[in-house]
Amino acid sequence: MSDLSQAEIARRMGMDRTAFSKIKSGTRRVSAEELNKFADIFDVTTDYLLGRKTNDDLTVAAHMDDNLTDKQKKSIQEFIEFQKARYLKEHQDKKD
Repeated sequence: MSDLSQAEIARRMGMDRTAFSKIKSGTRRVSAEELNKFADIFDVTTDYLLGRKTNDDLTVAAHMDDNLTDKQKKSIQEFIEFQKARYLKEHQDKKD
């Protein structure tokens, strides 16, 4: 897979760049369907994108093939970190 621009990712997602930018900035939530599309685009699991852990508390590993560029890997990692932070915030709010 070659380097994907935000415009190309948005096109593959079937959304405009504005919607994609809102997702990336955290001002718009990702639907389950969109999460699946992101996983398909980057050829990783949804668990990987969400940073989920197994019952053994081991991070679910989805290998990133050598054919992914550093830019694509960084984009995936940023998305994972965003999702993890949102998840922790939402669950912390429920505890308070």
